[in-house]
Amino acid sequence: MRRFCFLQCLLVCGLLFNDSRCFAQQPDRTRLPIPFSPFEGKIGKTYEESKSDWQEPVAAPDGAPNVIVILLNDVGFGQTSTFGGLIPTPNLDKLASEGLRYNRFHTTAICGPSRAALLTGRNHHDTGNGFLMEWATGYPNYSTLIQPTTATIGRVLKGNGYATWWYGKNHNTPDWETTVAGRFDRWPTGMGFDYFYGFNAGETHQYSPVLFENTVPVAVPPTAKSNHAETSV
Repeated sequence: MRRFCFLQCLLVCGLLFNDSRCFAQQPDRTRLPIPFSPFEGKIGKTYEESKSDWQEPVAAPDGAPNVIVILLNDVGFGQTSTFGGLIPTPNLDKLASEGLRYNRFHTTAICGPSRAALLTGRNHHDTGNGFLMEWATGYPNYSTLIQPTTATIGRVLKGNGYATWWYGKNHNTPDWETTVAGRFDRWPTGMGFDYFYGFNAGETHQYSPVLFENTVPVAVPPTAKSNHAETSV
């Protein structure tokens, strides 16, 4: 049975799916980026004396599981039934029963910084997300600028052959970079996620949210009564 690692935290949601392609011989995964598989053909003086060999891009290792991270914004650790809370969450309970439960994640009591810590595996100050995006200051720990050297889980998995997806809330892009003019380095698609469908900033309208697909605004038909995320995909 495939095992799942179930993690209950505080924030948004992202999905990460693996690619089934694989090198004949597993590459060195200790450093990223991982180069293409070595060329094992032959280059002769003529076409007839040569032998082709398609070099494959890196793929997830054999047996690599799909990874699903479900983040619930501003929900206390002990509120869901999965971790002993009073709110019934049968589907989360089912997922957790088939895998492992991790209960030592320390939040920052604020959504954006907690998300930055979870996405990178670092203290939120190391990511420049010491506080919310709208309160950035000119100091490294509070600039809200996640640097390229601070890799997210999306970038690490993508570098190992996964296809990655972020769906829902994004409150980890600097406030002044959330417009259609960019820059887009710190949008989900610039932080290692192949696809993004959701909204920027800490909040949006519950039934008519301002949604983006990757970095393009989602157009709302003039006759639409709602642009709710559940009905717009």
